[in-house]
Amino acid sequence: ILTVAMHAPVYTSVPLIALARQILQRYPSAHQLLESESDVITAGQYTPDVADPEYSNPFSTSAWELACLKFHVHPAVREQADAAARLKLIQLPAESPERLWNESLKDADEAYIPFQRHAKKHPLAGKGEGKSHIRFITPRKS
Repeated sequence: ILTVAMHAPVYTSVPLIALARQILQRYPSAHQLLESESDVITAGQYTPDVADPEYSNPFSTSAWELACLKFHVHPAVREQADAAARLKLIQLPAESPERLWNESLKDADEAYIPFQRHAKKHPLAGKGEGKSHIRFITPRKS
């Protein structure tokens, strides 16, 4: 979820981080994802391509994406990432993922500036219109 939030637009990444916060609150065993690599108790390597998720060694990894999302350019993403890293409880319904999505989507619509193309005439276009005859320039005598 956090990897997708890193690459998604703001109106998608804010509710995704809020969803990750809800998952962290619901499942306390997932708090181990927020520990640094030196604090990890489990040995081995995370293997996501195993058929049975029990054997993937999920707690040998960390949620490193939160460290990157804390420095996002958008303040709403920064706030959500910081709150998730500090395990701050999510305030429902004010911070529900659906509500955050609607608010940030509205902000994205209001901040959208459509491209307006102004076609300018070329400076040499239109010169010589109405002249049907060919005019030759004679060289000066010096």
